[in-house]
Amino acid sequence: MYLSQVKPEDMPESVRATWERAGDGGKKFIAAMAHAPAHAERLFPYYNGVRYETLLGPKLCELLRLAIAQTTQCPICLAARREEAVAEGMTEEQVARLVSPDTEVFTEAELAVVSFAYKFGADHFSIGEADFKELRRHFTEEEVTEIGMLCAQFLGFGRLVMVLGLENPVSPILAS
Repeated sequence: MYLSQVKPEDMPESVRATWERAGDGGKKFIAAMAHAPAHAERLFPYYNGVRYETLLGPKLCELLRLAIAQTTQCPICLAARREEAVAEGMTEEQVARLVSPDTEVFTEAELAVVSFAYKFGADHFSIGEADFKELRRHFTEEEVTEIGMLCAQFLGFGRLVMVLGLENPVSPILAS
């Protein structure tokens, strides 16, 4: 890790509350972001609002997140599964096929989102009018906007986890 972890007792109350609700991987990210407490207090309500209050629903949002995670290779992102998405029918077979999605395991709407998310993370210059036309076949303009916002959020934070080495045991910070 390139940043140390802020101890929960040293976090502002609102950040600590977010930390307490998070899974193990999320806790690492929150503990690193707590070095900038004022920003962390603004960031987590925004991040969680965009992620959990989406019009797309848990399954579609989680498939999108995991498609982005394929491009960042963030171990925290790849390992996590949102329980509500699994309850809505997301399967490990779908997760395994995110890099080469097809209509055998995805609906056309899911395929449109997963394909867009993967392109967003891996080669955003390849996204064109045809991709947006396909999204608009299944989603409102508001939902298409959400898809873009979710892609940007997940891509940015997945890359930040990797850049900070939060899952890199090769370069730990020595305790001082």
